[in-house]
Amino acid sequence: MNPDTESLQEMAYRNVKEQILQLRLKPGQYVTDTQIAQDLNISRTPVREAFYRLENEGLLVNAARRGWHVYSLSLDDIHHIFDLKIAIEGLIARQAAACQVEALREQLRVAVHDMHGAVAAHSPHDWLNADYKLHDTLFRMVGNKRAERIVLNLNDQWHRLRIGFAALEGRIERSAQEHQLFVDAILAGDAERAEKAMRDHLNQVRAELVRLLVNMVLPFVDEGV
Repeated sequence: MNPDTESLQEMAYRNVKEQILQLRLKPGQYVTDTQIAQDLNISRTPVREAFYRLENEGLLVNAARRGWHVYSLSLDDIHHIFDLKIAIEGLIARQAAACQVEALREQLRVAVHDMHGAVAAHSPHDWLNADYKLHDTLFRMVGNKRAERIVLNLNDQWHRLRIGFAALEGRIERSAQEHQLFVDAILAGDAERAEKAMRDHLNQVRAELVRLLVNMVLPFVDEGV
């Protein structure tokens, strides 16, 4: 692939991905390479390549003879995503407890402090930013780029639910407390407690999310969210 084609593919990829994550393209909605190519004033070839990339990341589905559509999450999908997050992020928390780089440990303290500040300000947006910084710091404490890429992709797959979920009354307060528990364990060098607190946190997120979907969302949609 020549550099020009690659840059056009990246532009198409970022454009469609942003539309999916920001719900401008909704679950189950069909999207064509022709339309995206027209919108971006480029050929269909880099758009098709971008579509295949998004399919590999679980954000688009290519249905035979029907074309591309935005993925819809089922309850099974939610459980699969969180099974992986719990396994990987639990390990990351355990390994982060061994990190003695004071600059990174201080960044972890600042991130959880900012998280509590976002709770006090009733700002889910600021809370999500603090959450991103906190988990980015954890991955840098461990230095496992492969694990980071996997988790970021998993987070993309439930991103649209995460935005609304963070806005639920009381959720960011509870989550900040859950984050404080595993951060305290990491800073104390207690690997076992750090892993358990991270796994408990993610299991709690899953339980609340599933309860919300079962009771308030899935009964009113045809196929997933």
